[in-house]
Amino acid sequence: MKPLRKTIVALVPLSFLIGPLAADLAPQPQVIFSKGLQGTFAADWQGVAGRTYFIQWSQDLVSWNYAPFIDFGDGMHSRGIESSTPKGFFRLHYGEFEGINSLDDAMNADFDADGLSNIFEVTYGYDPFQATSTIDGPDASLDPDGDGMTNTTENVMALNPMVKDNPKVLLQVTEE
Repeated sequence: MKPLRKTIVALVPLSFLIGPLAADLAPQPQVIFSKGLQGTFAADWQGVAGRTYFIQWSQDLVSWNYAPFIDFGDGMHSRGIESSTPKGFFRLHYGEFEGINSLDDAMNADFDADGLSNIFEVTYGYDPFQATSTIDGPDASLDPDGDGMTNTTENVMALNPMVKDNPKVLLQVTEE
C-alpha cells in the first residue's frame, strides 16, 4: 500500500494591473506570498504612492475573488490570508485612479459605478470593477438576505447584506 500524500498549496505570485497603461506607471515591486501555519499565508509587498491594492484568490486560475480588504499607497503592506482549501492561487491586483488620494478614498469610491462602495463589494464577495459580478443581475439591486432592502440600501445604511436587518413583518387584523 502506498503512503498517502498531502496536496501542496500552489501559490502563484502574479501582479495584475488595472487602470492606466503600464507604461504610464512606476514599476511595481513583486509581491511575496509565503506559507504560514495551518492553512495561512502572508502577502507582503512594497507599495507605490497613489496606488490602490487588492488581493485576489482563486482555486482554479479561472474564477478570481477579492479578499475582503483594500490597501493604498507607499510603504510596506502585509496581509494575512487564511484558506481551508487544498490548493489556492493568489495575485496582487492594483491600479492608480483619478481622485483617489487615500485609503478612505479607495474604500469609499465606486470603481464600477454600480452604487456600491469598493469596500462593501470586496467585503461581501462582489467584484468592485464589474457592476454585475453575479449571474443574478446588477449587484446593487440584489437582496441576498431577503429582508426587503437592496444592496444599495444596505450599503448606504452600513448594514450587512447577508443578514436580515429589517425582517418583513406580517400584520394580521383580527375582529373582537
